[in-house]
Amino acid sequence: MDFPEDQIKELKSIAPDLSIAQDGGITYIRIDNLQLPDHCEPKIVNALLCPSHKDGYESSLFYSVIVTGIPSRNWNRNGVRILGESWYAISWKVNAGLRLAEMLQIHLRALR
Repeated sequence: MDFPEDQIKELKSIAPDLSIAQDGGITYIRIDNLQLPDHCEPKIVNALLCPSHKDGYESSLFYSVIVTGIPSRNWNRNGVRILGESWYAISWKVNAGLRLAEMLQIHLRALR
């Protein structure tokens, strides 16, 4: 899956260290060194944005670790193997049809 260049550029303004990778026929956007809100622990993580329908979600944001210091959330995908690594995601619904940067920002609201 190719993403529009303007959307990648917009996403890079928020998360400059990103790359595109595929696993199991799904295209992911890997975001290294993603800065989380101040109250989160850790403050910086690696993340995978899945802008495609997967596991009943229109999109997902997977974290390299379970983030603490946030409201109680349902971490319903724990240790999911993607791209040879273990990832964690919160049960968080996001509407379809959003730009990549909007999608990331809405997923990050789960940490507030």
